[in-house]
Amino acid sequence: MFLTKQQEASGEPLGKMSCTSEIQAAFILTPFVTFFTGLIILFIFRLIWSIFRKWQTINGTGIILELFSPGSMGHNPLRRLYSYGLVRDHIKMLLSAQTFLGKVLVILVFVLSIGSLIIYFIDSTDPVGRCSSYQDKTIPVDLIFNAFFSFYFGLRFFAADDKIKFWLEMNSIVDIFTIPPTFISYYLKINWLGLRFLRALRLLELPQILQILQVIKTSNSVKFSKVMAIVLSSWFTAAGFIHLVENSGDPWLKGRNSQNISYFESIYLVVATTSTAGFGDVVAKTFLGQTFIMFFILGSLILSANYVPEMVELLANTRNYTRSYGVVKGKKYIVVCGNITVDSVTAFLRNFLHHKSGEINTDIVFLGESPPSLELEKIFKCNLAYTSFICGSALKWEDLRRVAVESAEACLIIANPLCSDSHAEDTSNILRVLCIKNYYPKTRVIIQILQSHNKVYLPKIPSWNWSTGDNIICFAELKLGFIAQGCLVPGLCTFLTSLFIEQDKKIIPKQPWEKHFLNGLKNKVLTQHLSDDFAGMSFPEVSRLCFVKMNLMLIAIEHKSKHTDESKHEFRNHIVACVFGDTHSALMGLQNFVMPLRASNYTRRELKDIVFIGSLDYMQREWRFLQNFPQIYVMPGSALYIEDLHVANIEYCSMCAILSPPSKPSHSQTLVDTETIMATLNIRSLRIGSCAHTTSGQINTPGRKTPGSMEAGKDSFSRKIPILTELKNPSNIHFIEQLGGLEGSLKETNLHLSTSFSTGTVFSGNFLDSLLATAFYNYHILELLQMLVTGGICSQLEQHLDKDKLSELPESCTTFFSGRSRCKLGLLSLDQTILSDIKPRETFGQLFCGTLDNLGILCVGLYRLIEEEERNPENKRGVCQFVITRPANEFKLLPTDLVFCAIPFSTACYKKDSSSSSAPYEITNIMPVTSETNMEISCTPTAMSHPTVYSHLPKYLLLT
Repeated sequence: MFLTKQQEASGEPLGKMSCTSEIQAAFILTPFVTFFTGLIILFIFRLIWSIFRKWQTINGTGIILELFSPGSMGHNPLRRLYSYGLVRDHIKMLLSAQTFLGKVLVILVFVLSIGSLIIYFIDSTDPVGRCSSYQDKTIPVDLIFNAFFSFYFGLRFFAADDKIKFWLEMNSIVDIFTIPPTFISYYLKINWLGLRFLRALRLLELPQILQILQVIKTSNSVKFSKVMAIVLSSWFTAAGFIHLVENSGDPWLKGRNSQNISYFESIYLVVATTSTAGFGDVVAKTFLGQTFIMFFILGSLILSANYVPEMVELLANTRNYTRSYGVVKGKKYIVVCGNITVDSVTAFLRNFLHHKSGEINTDIVFLGESPPSLELEKIFKCNLAYTSFICGSALKWEDLRRVAVESAEACLIIANPLCSDSHAEDTSNILRVLCIKNYYPKTRVIIQILQSHNKVYLPKIPSWNWSTGDNIICFAELKLGFIAQGCLVPGLCTFLTSLFIEQDKKIIPKQPWEKHFLNGLKNKVLTQHLSDDFAGMSFPEVSRLCFVKMNLMLIAIEHKSKHTDESKHEFRNHIVACVFGDTHSALMGLQNFVMPLRASNYTRRELKDIVFIGSLDYMQREWRFLQNFPQIYVMPGSALYIEDLHVANIEYCSMCAILSPPSKPSHSQTLVDTETIMATLNIRSLRIGSCAHTTSGQINTPGRKTPGSMEAGKDSFSRKIPILTELKNPSNIHFIEQLGGLEGSLKETNLHLSTSFSTGTVFSGNFLDSLLATAFYNYHILELLQMLVTGGICSQLEQHLDKDKLSELPESCTTFFSGRSRCKLGLLSLDQTILSDIKPRETFGQLFCGTLDNLGILCVGLYRLIEEEERNPENKRGVCQFVITRPANEFKLLPTDLVFCAIPFSTACYKKDSSSSSAPYEITNIMPVTSETNMEISCTPTAMSHPTVYSHLPKYLLLT
């Protein structure tokens, strides 16, 4: 009644009245008193609690329970304590929004906080110096909101483990400074703006609320909402403070420097201040306001530096990388996912574009799980005409829908060969295949797999279809298969690799041998359907016709057989394999190295011993995959120690393969090849005489002298042990080149243009990245490569190897034995083998036609001595040869040339009078077929003999 009369006398609107300085002080000081009083009380209780705990430690247990359980509570203190903890756990679960009721509670608190903020916006339209009476309809609503906030604050306080930490939290400070003034307003029957603008800080919970409502799901959306919440809450809170102090004035001046400024003008001032471009039309006049503006400018600079670039990046990424790929009718494209990095993308684009140089009509859509780096983004911009990047995961159907996998020509999955956990990498890629096949079963998938034993899961996918082009590129299988073939036939590793790489870099050769080697790198492997005109002709006839008339080399045809098996090679002197690993290292799959060396088209007598030098702990883990192979030996030790190498009789080995260790986390890519480089240095420091190499297939011991060794002692020269080194990082080739010592060699850091690669002494699985593009354009070529390096291992054999049941194969092995008649790859001399009977043979074309017509042998390349070697009187460098892939028809031959040949199984390669007199550098791993060796073919395989496997060749492969 008194308020109404006072308002009527003053002429103010109903429900509004002037607020004295005492009332304003009550609304301002109450929150501060509440905050500091509560903090002091909590510190006192913390101190008392610490004292009681020390007392408990000194006087035994039970005093705390007795303190909180007086009277009847003392009858069962443990039960009461358990009930207390149980209630707290339920409240914690409720407040964490893990249950439906908890989510409703958290969302309700946020909505009511925004409602209270809106009421503040409405009340801020009146001058700050006025108070609202309870006749204002917004006051009871705000009172109800704050009563609920008090209840929620009590729940949070009860559930908090650390009360002091809870008291200092942002949300607690907001409640403490906004809830107590509500009780003051209830007592005085009036309400004032005060510090109610702090409710704007509740906007910081906006990202959590949107996630609970599942409005935002991506990480970019969460980041964007977080930035927006920080900016808006900062602006609204700062504007509320400016609005309060500018309208009230400085307290010590009794408000004489105050100015009337609306809340909207305060927001305008704050936004202009944030941009540091104040226009001067609205300024702060009070000392408190000006001081706040100075600190706010510093805060704005920090805020802008941290969040504005992130917001711009998020907006750009949202626009560029979260869109869907636009499918154009008639336009082909492929999807590439998995390990999308600078190195993998660069390697893929280089090899993919070389296949269709000048006629790129296939788009490439990269599906990466994180936005590209600046370097990767630059690569995409340079190839903008045919590349696109979409941010997403192949494990999510919505992302597969965005890249339209169902319309793609194929989906290629790139693996990370340098990962620390190869099994986890394979598993994740297999899951990608499964998700893609579940989304659209007809999608053609080409996947890279690191470990061969993980291949068995892919054919088990119901929609996996080999006939439609689904393919598996196994790094371990192909990489170790290449190295194994290089052990059998030196230079063959380089020969096969050169068929699948292309060099567009212009190199000016300085030596004749360099010119021949670089010309060999220009050949390509193609597949075509044979014309009906060739019907009825034999393979040698067709191959000769293609070679003479078309300047093409026919190297294989597809044989329609129901059986597929592997091609492997014989051994003469033993092979030393240096392995690096320990108990915790990932398995590299050494069975993939052994299987090409235990091929079914070689008899037991032709096999070479394989000696593994490495950690016994590691080899014991690999042994269960190797135990079924014959003539496998493990010697504990390390290739870094000369003594261990001598124990393995490395001086008498036909080849020493240095295998790179399993991947380990490393900050430098150079360090991944430390062990292999040091082992190469160690072994190359050893020198052997030519007499150390036996030529009759027997291994000499250090104390044994062969006939003629005394006579040859004077003429023997120091030679290096033949080495084949694997590098994980191709750029480390310069370390190997420094060890080679070939002056005037190819001085290139590119692996495939290095002297070591041209001589067949180094290999890197890095080139296997190009097989993705090869498999996409022509998967028959991939089948040929797998047959050459692994023998085309069939799935049935892999299942037997997995189950360790080689001894359980059927006794009737006639179908298996028939596969032994396939060709072998060998390296033959022109003089001391059956090639000496070919006349004329001055050019490669004459040799090719002569051997094909008379012997059925297919010559595919040359292994030639570097000319400087012949002119080196001291032979310091040892015998060095380089590979010439598919020489020209008129290419002149030298007497010292060795020839890469595909030799029929039953062909004896050496003459009876010269089979034991081959030069020390010749590779005589093609044994003469005698009656004794033929008898072994009919033997039933046992657990210690490798089962026969068939080879499945592509349709029609041409080397041009």
